[in-house]
Amino acid sequence: MTENRTRERNFRVWLSEDELKLLAEKAKSFNMSKSEYVRSVIKFGSAGRSHTNLSKEESERLRYEVNRIGNNINQVAYRVNGKGTVDIEDFEKLRIEFVEYLNLLSDYALV
Repeated sequence: MTENRTRERNFRVWLSEDELKLLAEKAKSFNMSKSEYVRSVIKFGSAGRSHTNLSKEESERLRYEVNRIGNNINQVAYRVNGKGTVDIEDFEKLRIEFVEYLNLLSDYALV
């Protein structure tokens, strides 16, 4: 057994070939092991690391986009605080990125 293991209980379940194949496919679609997938379903009622049906890659892409927009907002805020005015080009850039982000979210049916 592996040292520092946090789970000390084991549970066995019998599955048909089709059920086992389906479990493997679903776990793979979320880039999870079968055990991780089952634990996620038990904890959240669905797979994934949160309450969404997004794969790990989709979640990471959304997180990246949110961070990118946040960085741009911080840069604009820094310039506004320095100048005391809002640059229309900065504002338009943020508006376009926000619309792109909303489109990305709608691709995942989150809005």
